[in-house]
Amino acid sequence: MQPIFWQWNGFTISTYAVWMTIGLIAATIVSLGEARRQHFRLAFVLDAILAAIVVGVIAARAGYVIINWSYYQDHAAEMVRLWQGGLNWQAGLIGGSIGAWFIARRHASPLTILDLLAIGLPLGIACGWIGSYLSATAYGAELFPGDRFFFLARDLPDWRGLSNPRWPTQLIGAAWSLILFLMWWVTRKKTWAAGTRYWLVVAVYSFGALLIGFTRGDEVPRFYGWRVDQLLDALLVVAGAIGLWRVQRIGKQSMVEQAHG
Repeated sequence: MQPIFWQWNGFTISTYAVWMTIGLIAATIVSLGEARRQHFRLAFVLDAILAAIVVGVIAARAGYVIINWSYYQDHAAEMVRLWQGGLNWQAGLIGGSIGAWFIARRHASPLTILDLLAIGLPLGIACGWIGSYLSATAYGAELFPGDRFFFLARDLPDWRGLSNPRWPTQLIGAAWSLILFLMWWVTRKKTWAAGTRYWLVVAVYSFGALLIGFTRGDEVPRFYGWRVDQLLDALLVVAGAIGLWRVQRIGKQSMVEQAHG
Protein backbone atom coordinates (compact mmCIF):
# COMPACT_ATOMS: atom_id res chain seq x y z
CA MET A 1 0.00 0.00 0.00
CA GLN A 2 1.21 3.48 -0.83
CA PRO A 3 -1.22 6.20 0.35
CA ILE A 4 1.13 9.00 -0.74
CA PHE A 5 2.02 9.05 -4.43
CA TRP A 6 4.27 12.12 -4.33
CA GLN A 7 5.36 14.55 -1.65
CA TRP A 8 7.54 17.63 -1.90
CA ASN A 9 8.12 20.51 0.47
CA GLY A 10 4.86 20.00 2.33
CA PHE A 11 2.81 19.43 -0.83
CA THR A 12 1.28 15.96 -1.00
CA ILE A 13 -0.50 14.13 -3.79
CA SER A 14 -2.34 11.02 -2.66
CA THR A 15 -2.44 7.78 -4.59
CA TYR A 16 -6.22 8.00 -4.46
CA ALA A 17 -6.18 11.36 -6.26
CA VAL A 18 -3.89 9.94 -8.96
CA TRP A 19 -6.18 6.99 -9.60
CA MET A 20 -9.25 9.21 -9.63
CA THR A 21 -7.52 11.27 -12.32
CA ILE A 22 -6.76 8.10 -14.29
CA GLY A 23 -10.40 7.09 -13.91
CA LEU A 24 -11.70 10.43 -15.19
CA ILE A 25 -9.41 10.25 -18.21
CA ALA A 26 -10.36 6.64 -18.96
CA ALA A 27 -14.09 7.38 -18.65
CA THR A 28 -13.70 10.42 -20.90
CA ILE A 29 -11.92 8.41 -23.60
CA VAL A 30 -14.61 5.71 -23.54
CA SER A 31 -17.50 8.20 -23.71
CA LEU A 32 -15.86 10.22 -26.49
CA GLY A 33 -15.28 7.02 -28.46
CA GLU A 34 -18.96 6.16 -28.21
CA ALA A 35 -19.89 9.76 -29.12
CA ARG A 36 -17.78 9.44 -32.27
CA ARG A 37 -19.51 6.18 -33.18
CA GLN A 38 -22.90 7.88 -32.80
CA HIS A 39 -21.73 10.88 -34.86
CA PHE A 40 -22.03 13.48 -32.12
CA ARG A 41 -19.97 16.63 -32.40
CA LEU A 42 -17.02 15.75 -30.16
CA ALA A 43 -16.31 19.33 -29.04
CA PHE A 44 -19.84 19.61 -27.66
CA VAL A 45 -19.65 16.23 -25.88
CA LEU A 46 -16.25 17.14 -24.45
CA ASP A 47 -17.71 20.38 -23.07
CA ALA A 48 -20.41 18.36 -21.33
CA ILE A 49 -17.81 15.95 -19.94
CA LEU A 50 -15.59 18.75 -18.66
CA ALA A 51 -18.60 20.40 -16.99
CA ALA A 52 -19.48 17.07 -15.40
CA ILE A 53 -15.93 16.64 -14.10
CA VAL A 54 -15.56 20.17 -12.70
CA VAL A 55 -18.98 20.35 -11.04
CA GLY A 56 -18.82 16.70 -10.02
CA VAL A 57 -15.44 16.99 -8.28
CA ILE A 58 -16.52 20.15 -6.45
CA ALA A 59 -19.77 18.50 -5.36
CA ALA A 60 -17.96 15.28 -4.36
CA ARG A 61 -15.55 17.21 -2.18
CA ALA A 62 -18.36 19.29 -0.67
CA GLY A 63 -20.32 16.14 0.10
CA TYR A 64 -17.30 14.53 1.77
CA VAL A 65 -16.67 17.64 3.86
CA ILE A 66 -20.31 17.83 4.95
CA ILE A 67 -20.42 14.16 5.94
CA ASN A 68 -17.17 14.56 7.90
CA TRP A 69 -17.94 18.02 9.26
CA SER A 70 -16.96 17.03 12.79
CA TYR A 71 -13.36 16.89 11.53
CA TYR A 72 -13.33 19.74 9.03
CA GLN A 73 -14.89 22.29 11.34
CA ASP A 74 -11.56 22.30 13.15
CA HIS A 75 -9.44 21.88 10.00
CA ALA A 76 -11.01 24.38 7.62
CA ALA A 77 -7.82 24.86 5.60
CA GLU A 78 -7.95 21.21 4.49
CA MET A 79 -11.36 21.53 2.85
CA VAL A 80 -9.90 22.58 -0.50
CA ARG A 81 -6.97 20.13 -0.53
CA LEU A 82 -8.35 17.84 -3.19
CA TRP A 83 -4.93 16.35 -3.87
CA GLN A 84 -5.07 14.66 -0.47
CA GLY A 85 -8.16 12.69 -1.47
CA GLY A 86 -11.58 12.56 0.11
CA LEU A 87 -14.57 12.52 -2.25
CA ASN A 88 -18.19 11.45 -1.86
CA TRP A 89 -19.24 9.55 -4.98
CA GLN A 90 -22.98 10.13 -4.54
CA ALA A 91 -22.59 13.91 -4.38
CA GLY A 92 -20.13 13.71 -7.29
CA LEU A 93 -22.66 11.82 -9.42
CA ILE A 94 -25.38 14.36 -8.72
CA GLY A 95 -23.10 17.35 -9.31
CA GLY A 96 -21.58 15.85 -12.45
CA SER A 97 -25.01 15.04 -13.86
CA ILE A 98 -26.18 18.61 -13.26
CA GLY A 99 -23.05 20.03 -14.90
CA ALA A 100 -23.45 17.86 -18.01
CA TRP A 101 -27.19 18.56 -18.13
CA PHE A 102 -26.76 22.34 -18.34
CA ILE A 103 -24.26 22.05 -21.18
CA ALA A 104 -26.18 19.35 -23.06
CA ARG A 105 -29.55 21.13 -23.02
CA ARG A 106 -28.21 23.81 -25.34
CA HIS A 107 -27.58 21.46 -28.25
CA ALA A 108 -29.18 18.06 -27.68
CA SER A 109 -31.29 15.92 -25.40
CA PRO A 110 -29.58 16.01 -21.99
CA LEU A 111 -30.55 12.40 -21.32
CA THR A 112 -28.85 11.30 -24.54
CA ILE A 113 -25.59 12.89 -23.41
CA LEU A 114 -25.96 11.42 -19.92
CA ASP A 115 -26.35 8.02 -21.59
CA LEU A 116 -22.97 8.56 -23.27
CA LEU A 117 -21.33 9.48 -19.99
CA ALA A 118 -22.93 6.48 -18.28
CA ILE A 119 -20.99 4.07 -20.50
CA GLY A 120 -17.62 5.27 -19.19
CA LEU A 121 -18.76 6.07 -15.64
CA PRO A 122 -18.37 2.55 -14.15
CA LEU A 123 -14.78 2.41 -15.46
CA GLY A 124 -13.99 5.67 -13.69
CA ILE A 125 -15.54 4.37 -10.48
CA ALA A 126 -13.48 1.17 -10.73
CA CYS A 127 -10.31 3.26 -10.82
CA GLY A 128 -11.54 5.08 -7.72
CA TRP A 129 -11.90 1.77 -5.90
CA ILE A 130 -8.38 0.76 -6.95
CA GLY A 131 -7.13 4.08 -5.58
CA SER A 132 -8.91 3.34 -2.31
CA TYR A 133 -7.26 -0.08 -2.17
CA LEU A 134 -3.78 1.33 -2.71
CA SER A 135 -4.28 4.17 -0.24
CA ALA A 136 -6.04 2.07 2.45
CA THR A 137 -9.27 4.09 2.37
CA ALA A 138 -12.81 2.71 2.20
CA TYR A 139 -11.30 -0.42 3.75
CA GLY A 140 -13.25 -3.50 4.80
CA ALA A 141 -14.48 -4.55 8.20
CA GLU A 142 -12.48 -7.16 10.10
CA LEU A 143 -13.26 -10.83 9.61
CA PHE A 144 -12.54 -13.45 12.24
CA PRO A 145 -11.94 -17.22 12.10
CA GLY A 146 -15.31 -18.93 12.12
CA ASP A 147 -17.07 -16.08 10.29
CA ARG A 148 -19.15 -17.27 7.34
CA PHE A 149 -17.08 -15.39 4.78
CA PHE A 150 -13.68 -15.67 6.43
CA PHE A 151 -12.33 -17.45 3.34
CA LEU A 152 -12.55 -14.07 1.58
CA ALA A 153 -10.42 -12.31 4.19
CA ARG A 154 -7.23 -10.56 3.16
CA ASP A 155 -4.61 -9.01 5.42
CA LEU A 156 -5.24 -5.37 4.61
CA PRO A 157 -4.52 -2.15 6.53
CA ASP A 158 -6.87 0.55 7.73
CA TRP A 159 -6.04 4.24 7.45
CA ARG A 160 -3.82 3.96 10.55
CA GLY A 161 -1.73 1.28 8.84
CA LEU A 162 -2.96 -1.53 11.10
CA SER A 163 -3.33 -4.74 9.09
CA ASN A 164 -5.92 -7.36 10.00
CA PRO A 165 -7.94 -9.97 8.12
CA ARG A 166 -10.60 -7.85 6.40
CA TRP A 167 -13.21 -7.92 3.71
CA PRO A 168 -11.52 -7.05 0.41
CA THR A 169 -14.11 -4.29 0.07
CA GLN A 170 -12.18 -2.11 -2.37
CA LEU A 171 -11.50 -5.07 -4.67
CA ILE A 172 -15.16 -6.10 -4.53
CA GLY A 173 -16.15 -2.54 -5.42
CA ALA A 174 -13.68 -2.47 -8.33
CA ALA A 175 -14.92 -5.84 -9.59
CA TRP A 176 -18.57 -4.74 -9.40
CA SER A 177 -17.77 -1.55 -11.30
CA LEU A 178 -15.83 -3.40 -14.01
CA ILE A 179 -18.67 -5.91 -14.45
CA LEU A 180 -21.09 -3.04 -15.03
CA PHE A 181 -18.68 -1.36 -17.43
CA LEU A 182 -18.39 -4.54 -19.49
CA MET A 183 -22.18 -4.94 -19.51
CA TRP A 184 -22.67 -1.35 -20.71
CA TRP A 185 -19.88 -1.68 -23.27
CA VAL A 186 -21.25 -4.90 -24.76
CA THR A 187 -24.77 -3.42 -25.02
CA ARG A 188 -23.69 0.04 -26.21
CA LYS A 189 -25.04 -0.57 -29.74
CA LYS A 190 -28.52 -1.51 -28.54
CA THR A 191 -31.19 1.12 -29.09
CA TRP A 192 -32.85 2.11 -25.85
CA ALA A 193 -35.01 5.08 -24.91
CA ALA A 194 -32.99 8.17 -24.02
CA GLY A 195 -32.01 8.09 -20.36
CA THR A 196 -32.29 4.32 -19.93
CA ARG A 197 -28.54 3.68 -19.67
CA TYR A 198 -28.01 6.59 -17.31
CA TRP A 199 -30.76 5.65 -14.89
CA LEU A 200 -29.75 1.99 -15.03
CA VAL A 201 -26.21 2.90 -14.02
CA VAL A 202 -27.53 5.03 -11.17
CA ALA A 203 -29.88 2.32 -9.88
CA VAL A 204 -27.80 -0.81 -10.47
CA TYR A 205 -24.43 0.50 -9.31
CA SER A 206 -25.99 2.17 -6.25
CA PHE A 207 -27.72 -1.07 -5.29
CA GLY A 208 -24.38 -2.87 -5.44
CA ALA A 209 -22.70 -0.09 -3.46
CA LEU A 210 -25.45 -0.37 -0.85
CA LEU A 211 -24.68 -4.06 -0.38
CA ILE A 212 -20.92 -3.49 -0.42
CA GLY A 213 -21.44 -0.96 2.36
CA PHE A 214 -22.22 -3.83 4.74
CA THR A 215 -18.61 -5.01 4.32
CA ARG A 216 -16.98 -1.64 4.98
CA GLY A 217 -15.05 -0.91 8.15
CA ASP A 218 -14.08 2.73 7.68
CA GLU A 219 -15.69 5.17 10.04
CA VAL A 220 -18.49 7.41 8.78
CA PRO A 221 -21.40 9.09 10.57
CA ARG A 222 -24.43 6.90 11.10
CA PHE A 223 -28.13 7.62 11.18
CA TYR A 224 -30.26 5.20 13.20
CA GLY A 225 -27.47 2.66 12.90
CA TRP A 226 -27.11 3.01 9.12
CA ARG A 227 -24.02 4.37 7.42
CA VAL A 228 -24.75 7.72 5.79
CA ASP A 229 -23.23 6.55 2.52
CA GLN A 230 -25.56 3.54 2.46
CA LEU A 231 -28.56 5.78 2.99
CA LEU A 232 -27.41 7.93 0.08
CA ASP A 233 -26.98 4.78 -2.03
CA ALA A 234 -30.54 3.77 -1.16
CA LEU A 235 -31.84 7.18 -2.23
CA LEU A 236 -30.02 6.85 -5.56
CA VAL A 237 -31.53 3.39 -6.10
CA VAL A 238 -34.98 4.91 -5.64
CA ALA A 239 -34.11 7.87 -7.88
CA GLY A 240 -32.82 5.51 -10.56
CA ALA A 241 -35.96 3.37 -10.40
CA ILE A 242 -38.19 6.44 -10.69
CA GLY A 243 -36.09 7.73 -13.58
CA LEU A 244 -36.40 4.41 -15.42
CA TRP A 245 -40.15 4.38 -14.85
CA ARG A 246 -40.49 7.90 -16.26
CA VAL A 247 -38.33 7.08 -19.29
CA GLN A 248 -40.40 4.01 -20.09
CA ARG A 249 -43.65 5.89 -19.54
CA ILE A 250 -42.62 8.71 -21.86
CA GLY A 251 -41.49 6.16 -24.44
CA LYS A 252 -44.86 4.39 -24.37
CA GLN A 253 -46.73 7.68 -24.66
CA SER A 254 -44.63 8.61 -27.70
CA MET A 255 -45.41 5.28 -29.34
CA VAL A 256 -49.15 5.76 -28.73
CA GLU A 257 -49.04 9.30 -30.15
CA GLN A 258 -47.18 8.10 -33.25
CA ALA A 259 -49.71 5.28 -33.72
CA HIS A 260 -52.61 7.74 -33.60
CA GLY A 261 -50.77 10.41 -35.56
